[in-house]
Amino acid sequence: MNKASILVAPRELKDQVERANRVLGCEASVADHLAEDVTFCEINYGQGISSWLEIATLDSMALDEVLRSSLRLGLPTNTKSVDVHFDSPVLFVLLARTLHNQENYGIAWSCDSEVTSGRSPVVSVYLRSDTSLSPSRNQKTVDALSTGLKISLDEWDQLNKIASKFLMSEEILDAS
Repeated sequence: MNKASILVAPRELKDQVERANRVLGCEASVADHLAEDVTFCEINYGQGISSWLEIATLDSMALDEVLRSSLRLGLPTNTKSVDVHFDSPVLFVLLARTLHNQENYGIAWSCDSEVTSGRSPVVSVYLRSDTSLSPSRNQKTVDALSTGLKISLDEWDQLNKIASKFLMSEEILDAS
């Protein structure tokens, strides 16, 4: 197995994943949302890129279903708790950022199985109101922004190969 790695800025990772999502047919806002998810997961759990590469192999209908499932997370108003079940397992890469953001609004979460990386499959998520939670500063994000992310060179090359198919307007290319 190739263990070569490269140091990448989180913003560069987000931009490449966003371009690759557009190549795969995602609408701009969905491509951006998914790119944020992958970047967050890569920083905080690892295997964000490899999880995305696995998702990228799905046909467009399967990709739409996976994305739609991942967006179902939320605690309805005036509800103390809820179990969210997915028909097919969803990779944690698509859930991590949303779940961590909800902690900032007093919503605690747990998954049906232990989450160890972005590739962890999740069948259900339990959400509950927890007013004792307080917003926390994410040190992993701070560190990644200042020093970069160590990324597998093989995964980075695969991502770049897909993202390179994204067309840019002549105006943007001429300006560079």
